[in-house]
Amino acid sequence: MKRLLLVDDDYNFLQLLSSVMKKQCQVYEATGVQEAIKLLESVTVDAICSDFNMCDGTGLDFLKQLRKQEVRVPFILMSASDDWHILDEVQRLGASFCCKTDYDFVERIKKNINQRYV
Repeated sequence: MKRLLLVDDDYNFLQLLSSVMKKQCQVYEATGVQEAIKLLESVTVDAICSDFNMCDGTGLDFLKQLRKQEVRVPFILMSASDDWHILDEVQRLGASFCCKTDYDFVERIKKNINQRYV
């Protein structure tokens, strides 16, 4: 079974997304960047889905840190707003961006779980 790390400081959204994704994969949850980094010290995941704006940093900073550490898993950066100004940098780092309000949001996460990072 695929393993997905969900990172979002909006606890209610995290729980909702987690309950949907648990039907597809094993889900790990973190409510911020530091918690996610600590969790990754003890578990291996097949994909990461992280919010952009969080209390202890941004998902983009989290992604950059992972790539520096050569963590090579599919990464989806999500946002409640259309933060398309970060799209180029997200793609340069080999990740995907999607808005939480996109009609195909959950399907895009499912698709990324099954991809390999190149």
